[in-house]
Amino acid sequence: MQHVALTMFDKERCAPFFDKLTEFFHEHHHSEEQDAEGYEELLYRIHRPYNPEMLDMIDAWMGLPERDWREETQREVMLALYAIRYPDTLLIESFTEKARSDMRRLSAYLHFTSHTYAIWDEDTLRGLSKLGIEISHTEKADPFVYGAYVSAIELLKDVAPFTCFLEHDVPRQRLFQAALAAYGRE
Repeated sequence: MQHVALTMFDKERCAPFFDKLTEFFHEHHHSEEQDAEGYEELLYRIHRPYNPEMLDMIDAWMGLPERDWREETQREVMLALYAIRYPDTLLIESFTEKARSDMRRLSAYLHFTSHTYAIWDEDTLRGLSKLGIEISHTEKADPFVYGAYVSAIELLKDVAPFTCFLEHDVPRQRLFQAALAAYGRE
């Protein structure tokens, strides 16, 4: 079900994106709004055992308001961060409504705790759409929609020419997600 959007994938349509991928990445990742230094520092500051202060650091980097979660909801999410294994996203389905209410926040937690999940971003969705990969828009965490989003970015990594893999301190999932965000704004 997650891969339905990828059955019509056209690699040739991606050529302009791949040709400028490193430029797109630098444009987005090193922008003032993205705080590249803060991002790269967080990659090393978020570690097991997770605690609420680590989630607060992620929220601050994302520019998200303070969590308005009960202690049980926070515990539910932190325990799930240990249990969810890439590329599985189905555990999200079992979350309470409050925990599922913010896709951007939840995807950021998954990204910083595993480095393999992509951060949910509207510009990235537009970038994927320009490549012919349509992913539904959602605010609420949906395991199938988010799974398709992660799978689409993974597919692009798999078919990208070797020139797209620049040496950088960020995970490849972030490299492609950031480049797609800049491409989506173009």
